[in-house]
Amino acid sequence: MAFSIKMRASKGDKHISGAETIVMEKENIENIAANYIKRALEHELGAPDFINIKIDKINKKDIIYIDALPIKTINCKNKEDARRVAKNLLKNEGISDKLIEKSFKIIDDGGMRGAPILNLQGQRLEPDKERGVRVKNISTTEGLKEEILKNNIGTDRTVDAIAIASKVINLGVIAELCTSDNKSYTTGYVATKDGYFRITNLKKENENGGRVFFVKNDANIEDLIYKLENKPYIIK
Repeated sequence: MAFSIKMRASKGDKHISGAETIVMEKENIENIAANYIKRALEHELGAPDFINIKIDKINKKDIIYIDALPIKTINCKNKEDARRVAKNLLKNEGISDKLIEKSFKIIDDGGMRGAPILNLQGQRLEPDKERGVRVKNISTTEGLKEEILKNNIGTDRTVDAIAIASKVINLGVIAELCTSDNKSYTTGYVATKDGYFRITNLKKENENGGRVFFVKNDANIEDLIYKLENKPYIIK
């Protein structure tokens, strides 16, 4: 058996932080859980008043292994330049200017634990509009994590995000737009079938963050949400 370890921290109704991984050996559970608690307690958004650690057994046969999306960093001098780059990447996937503006408003408003799902007509399809949809049961291999960090391809946040982005694109999401809910972290990304595009200065310091998933008009939303939340993926 393998084990899924998830952490969620909040203060009142405000989401503070979250993290998760999949481990193959139960001997590793204690250390990872302790690290996640430390991460929650020291988060820049403030000390939480609620921390939840959830550990579930996973059948190793159920885990899907996929290659990570290619990681490409685009350095931008300011937010306006960065958003222009992001818009062009999204427009290449058939997403309209109007829908892109709507998605930026959603992430700039912040405050969601998960992500909204928008079809190309601009309709929100997730059942809980307050919570959104969270991508769960994901991890990266140690090899991928080492490659990203040792070669300065990205940061710890890149490791977390590449797992989400690779899974959602594999499951048929057209594109993902994301900025961090960490106030000091200004690099965001667009993920498409062509890669995971890290874009510097996609927001300014102290601004909110969030993510949006774009899907085709005929997407099977019930099946997609089930797999996003439940199907275990390890990204290599």
